[in-house]
Amino acid sequence: GRFIDEKPLKHPETAKLPTFDDKKEITLNFENTDIREVVKVILGDMLKLNYIINPAVRGGVSMQTAAPISRSELLPTLETLLRMNNATLVWTDGQYQVVPVAKATKGLLTPRLAEEREPLPSGHNLVIRPLHNIGADEMADILKPLVRDNSIVRVDPRRNLLLLAGSARGLEQILSIIDTFDVNWLKGLSVGFFPLHNNTIEQVQKDLDVVLGGEAGKALGGLVRITPIPSANGLLVVTPQKDYLAEVGKWIRQFDRRSQAGDEQRIFIYRVRNGKAEDLAKLLNELFAKKSKTATLKRAVAPGLSPVELVGKAAEGETAARKTVIKSTENVAPEGGGGATLTGDVRVVADVEHNSLLILASARDYRKMLDTLEKLDIIPLQVHIEATIVEVLLKGHLKYGISWFFQGGVGGGYDSTVGTGGVDSSVSGVDITDGIDSLLNGFNWSLMDSTGNIRAVLNAFANDSLVNVLSAPSVMVLDNQEAVPTLSQRQATEGGLPVETVNYRNTGIILKVKPRVNPGGLVTMEVSQEVSAVVQTEVSTNHNQPTIQTRKISSTVAVQSGHTVVLGGLIRDKRSNAQGGVPGFYKVPVLGALFGGTENRNERVELMVVLTPRVITSAEDALQITHDFRDRLKKEFLAEAGVIERNPPSKGAAQGGTEEPADGNREESEPKRGVEK
Repeated sequence: GRFIDEKPLKHPETAKLPTFDDKKEITLNFENTDIREVVKVILGDMLKLNYIINPAVRGGVSMQTAAPISRSELLPTLETLLRMNNATLVWTDGQYQVVPVAKATKGLLTPRLAEEREPLPSGHNLVIRPLHNIGADEMADILKPLVRDNSIVRVDPRRNLLLLAGSARGLEQILSIIDTFDVNWLKGLSVGFFPLHNNTIEQVQKDLDVVLGGEAGKALGGLVRITPIPSANGLLVVTPQKDYLAEVGKWIRQFDRRSQAGDEQRIFIYRVRNGKAEDLAKLLNELFAKKSKTATLKRAVAPGLSPVELVGKAAEGETAARKTVIKSTENVAPEGGGGATLTGDVRVVADVEHNSLLILASARDYRKMLDTLEKLDIIPLQVHIEATIVEVLLKGHLKYGISWFFQGGVGGGYDSTVGTGGVDSSVSGVDITDGIDSLLNGFNWSLMDSTGNIRAVLNAFANDSLVNVLSAPSVMVLDNQEAVPTLSQRQATEGGLPVETVNYRNTGIILKVKPRVNPGGLVTMEVSQEVSAVVQTEVSTNHNQPTIQTRKISSTVAVQSGHTVVLGGLIRDKRSNAQGGVPGFYKVPVLGALFGGTENRNERVELMVVLTPRVITSAEDALQITHDFRDRLKKEFLAEAGVIERNPPSKGAAQGGTEEPADGNREESEPKRGVEK
């Protein structure tokens, strides 16, 4: 910064110092001569300079030069003679004044800025010297034993400068000393800061004193300067030799690392980056908690799975012995083998608000836990799931079901399985099917597709009004987390007696999907699909309790990322009677049959769930899915406007899904179905 105004220190042109011709040499010889006479001879007669002598200046001198001296040496010689008589020269207003030393400073001297490096006039001078790299007090202490008795050194600590007064020759010596010390001592030095992670500053500095304080330390001669920085918990090392810096840094790291072998417990804070602090705390406490080393055996299933019970429904009239119950085999796993080997007790507390872990452990134990934390605290994968829940009208080649169409019909060649587990079709505990349909309702099937042909076939069915889309959610979910897209309403049901209560349950379309991704890209999904609605039945119920029809598929499937899996097998029969005729006459008793008739309708539909998971491994994958979704919306708008055709049928699908029955007659009584939006 700028702390003084330099303009007043500039001298006018008229105050220029006199110059002398050194070609002419002069010999001086004074013997007990009055000092005033000496001033007259040198200043007036020889140098032709104007001068004023203060009446207080008195004394005599004796001087003789053995060899001639130049004219430029006359003023320094006169200055020496005056100082012997406590007098001095002062250059002011273009002339010299000869005054006592005690009166030279006050009111006569104009301060000069030493950094201008202009030559000082002979005689007494006042110089201001700003300091840049050393403190004014410290510099004054250095100058005290070096300055002459009649020289003055004053300190201005606020502006960090020195005010110097004295003879020109004496001031030149003082300024030369200041230039020696006022230097950037960091320039050319090697500086290093070494933070401490496990040990204290005091302990490491004490260890360094042992290493550097011996014979080797004496040989360094103070070349290594170590300064503690408590606020940053580290040491600042300054040395002119970079090799010394590297060596001292190696010792500091060694002493800091050596402390890690101790058992002193400290509090470490781990900032969780990707997971949840409470989840990691639970895992660490279970993993590193000390337990009995006596291992026991416990029946358990694989991590992330649960026991499954598969039940196939027996046909009506068969004995209960026909009912099949299959339970999954539970693995036998050891438990309680004790936590990981640690030197002491550890405590892990989750800071939910800041999503951090507070760990009380020794440094060595914390390093072991940190290795585990870095492997657990990773960016979780995301899975984009496209789901389509549809009802397919079973007629023509589809009259035996979608499973038969894909496996044995024109849609053959798919990887499919048929089983008896994980499906349910019921009406609040009341059986609504019988005969062969009851047996078919006990079957379920799944189909894998990696080329997109299944969706092409469904599009062809939709063009022929064979598909009714109930829901088509598209969700993004984290790995091993459940997504629950729901389109439902709350339905009131009555509770049990003797106290009548009203309960509410969701009815509609409820899909639950929980994906798990393995390193190879295989996506395992726990799927639960429920379609429920309130229906009218002929079964009497008390208190007008509603009857809820539920179709539900629960399964666990595995499919590669980007491939499609289809779950189906729930076939429902819907029978209805419609009476119509000549208005006003067909309802007349007895004779009404002559003017109208009754139409019996039988509709068979199968529920299908189509799932396509895609693993998101990067931001580019997420952006691509966004672009695909935007393109689909654009095509839908264009199709709605009639610019393009919606869902153009594929050749193979159209041949298999829309072929007429063998007798060539269509069932005109069956209503056409379309895609619901």
